[in-house]
Amino acid sequence: MTSENNLPPEHARRVEQPHVNVAESDRRKQLAKESEASKRFRTGGKGRRRRVRRKDWTDEAFRGEDELDYDPLERVMSRDEHDRRREVEKAVLQTDARQREQAVSVAKTATGQQALVIAAGGLRARALMDGKEFNCTVRGILTEIETGFINPVAVGDQVMVTEDGANGLVIEEVLPRQTILARPDQFLAPKQQVIAANVDLLLIVSAWWNPTIWLELIDRYLVVAQRTGIEPLICINKVDLMTEDDDYEATVQPYYDLGKRVLRTSATEGVGVDELREALRDRTTAVVGMSGTGKSSLLSAVQPELKLRTKAVSEVNGQGQHTTTQSTLLKLDVGGYVADTPGIKEFGLGGLTRIELQDYFPDILAFAPGCRFSNCSHITEPDCAVQAAEEAGLIPESRAHSYGLIWEELPE
Repeated sequence: MTSENNLPPEHARRVEQPHVNVAESDRRKQLAKESEASKRFRTGGKGRRRRVRRKDWTDEAFRGEDELDYDPLERVMSRDEHDRRREVEKAVLQTDARQREQAVSVAKTATGQQALVIAAGGLRARALMDGKEFNCTVRGILTEIETGFINPVAVGDQVMVTEDGANGLVIEEVLPRQTILARPDQFLAPKQQVIAANVDLLLIVSAWWNPTIWLELIDRYLVVAQRTGIEPLICINKVDLMTEDDDYEATVQPYYDLGKRVLRTSATEGVGVDELREALRDRTTAVVGMSGTGKSSLLSAVQPELKLRTKAVSEVNGQGQHTTTQSTLLKLDVGGYVADTPGIKEFGLGGLTRIELQDYFPDILAFAPGCRFSNCSHITEPDCAVQAAEEAGLIPESRAHSYGLIWEELPE
């Protein structure tokens, strides 16, 4: 009997080939899990995809195991994209486990150019690349990836773009985001809408008067800033309409006590504009607040060349009117960028529960350990140390009021 070590070369290759195929199939499966190129498709709704049962009368019954590893829902793609993915696969299959992640990263970023999204809506965006602005389309496959957000591309995103063969640019990939400013979508909750990405400063603008300062909205944004790791900066605008400084100091004192920075500004009188300009220097800032608070006016005061549109507060209801209808990323002469966002009258806190809320109110959390119940809501329970502290004036009434309003709308 011929030993296995003495088999003819051709016979030995045939004996070894099934083992090679199985090993390569396992590596492909591992690659699909580790590579960001693997796609997770939506599973519900009208366009639900179902895997078709294998039919014995088709050639699929005679395909090898290695061939069946490919997803039958794979889309038809251009030859360049097909070749690129083959090169990625080839590069990864030739590396060991320690080199795979690095090989995939290099192969993916080797094609296309990196750009900064300065405006986005639907499947269209405007990007800044090498100091020039370009109109781009968003690759449709990005809408199929389940991210929890309704918009695949947002202002502030760093993206990879390629040419589409018709002198146009296509966004192929959104690079990992450092921070995300988002709110629940009104119609598709719990999915959220990304307002801006990769910002490191949240400028919370509230008017002192016309419209009247809204402390609850400020407190909501402070919760958002803490949850996302974005530094907050409170800006009280229209201080030229202020009649008593003592009233202002009493109103903002709770934020000073929390260690928050507060600016008082007036876009019309130029009050605090220089200080605001320095605060924005070399930062990527998202400007938020309800309509009519003067966000666009402030930015125009910081840099007149921006020429942002403004509109007076409605005389009918005393509320602001929408001027900025789409988030836009603007480059500042002092360095950095600022995202001018549409005015928001409501800002939900998606993903937050009632029991977690106190973690984002440090002034309330400080007294919570003294409550009789460990899961005290600080709303109706007896022997509540937080309520006692509020009655003693140790917790500002405005902060306790905001806590109660937010708690009411959150899920248990």
